[in-house]
Amino acid sequence: MRASPSPASPPEADLPLRRGHLADGVFAVLGAEILRGVMAPGSPLPSERVLSERFGVSKLLVRQAVHRLAEAGLVDVRQGGATRVRDPDDAADLRVIELYYRLAPESPQARALARDVLEKQFTQGLSLVEVFARRASAAARDALVALTEGARADRDDDAKMRALEERFWRDVGDACENRILRAEVRWWYTALAARPDRPEPPPPSARWAFYAELARRLRDGDAPISFYLAALTPGIDALFASTSPSTRGAKARSKQVSR
Repeated sequence: MRASPSPASPPEADLPLRRGHLADGVFAVLGAEILRGVMAPGSPLPSERVLSERFGVSKLLVRQAVHRLAEAGLVDVRQGGATRVRDPDDAADLRVIELYYRLAPESPQARALARDVLEKQFTQGLSLVEVFARRASAAARDALVALTEGARADRDDDAKMRALEERFWRDVGDACENRILRAEVRWWYTALAARPDRPEPPPPSARWAFYAELARRLRDGDAPISFYLAALTPGIDALFASTSPSTRGAKARSKQVSR
């Protein structure tokens, strides 16, 4: 029997599949190969018989794994025709982002996504701050200040500051009383648990100071949105400074020509 590799392993690595997780293993190996470009967009997926022999599992389990790939937008299943690999860049399902960091974190494609993920984190935080400032109750505002003040003694501990950050945004998302924003925060801390960190992130004490000041401004109505933008925009600008719009456009055109 064959298995899914660990995230950092090449997709060709085959290990014994655990019972009860056979379809998961097939899905992980094939997904990793698609995300890493081992199977190119437009190429046919091997037949169920071939995959069944490769992984040592039944055709039914192979079919289940392939259907999961189709649901994620990684393959096109055609009745009576070959199942073909789709370009992951064209997938509309956000689960593909999570799959990159779970199945192919060391791939060039996953590294290229890092800036987009970090930019999304920035804009998501801006939306949360804006809605919280308009809708949160006085009790929720006071609780946010109490949360950050309660972490003052741990402000030099990186692990505890990470826990504070997650609790902070979860609490903000809940207090917004917006189901979409709340779901986005939960998705961020579960599906995207393996997302990349900012390059050279600030020390934990500086991160604590940011959250303590943001909490105070949210409580007091003291220009929290302006503070958030002023604090984080320079970092986002630096993240994209090495690639100008014209350069990104040229890369996109080059990709289209090469297809």
